[in-house]
Amino acid sequence: MKRAFVFLIVGPMALALIASLVMIATGAPPSVAWLVAVAQFFLTLPVAVVAGSVDGLLARACPIPLRASLVAIVGATIAYAVAFALLGWFLPAPDLLLAGGAVSMGACSLLARDYGGGQRPAVAAGP
Repeated sequence: MKRAFVFLIVGPMALALIASLVMIATGAPPSVAWLVAVAQFFLTLPVAVVAGSVDGLLARACPIPLRASLVAIVGATIAYAVAFALLGWFLPAPDLLLAGGAVSMGACSLLARDYGGGQRPAVAAGP
């Protein structure tokens, strides 16, 4: 439940907030910044679903630094694919979206970590 909340709510909301703040800082009207934030939230959802699934698969098999790095790579790859497929005709090089996907999904992987019980082994030791 915690992983789903972090990847599906916290990650896209953080990117939407950052996108709207950047738009306002560059002088865009608040209505345009709000529209960009909503679009950024919905464009980030498929990236978050795939990255959250990969993070769930790697949660018990990889140490946390390796898992966060792998999830960041997956997030960057999916973000680039979604941005190019949907906005390739509009944005010639969506490199900012690539970096945003990598940073946000890597951070979500670190936030979804189970801090209380430590890392459990992927395979239980036999007798």
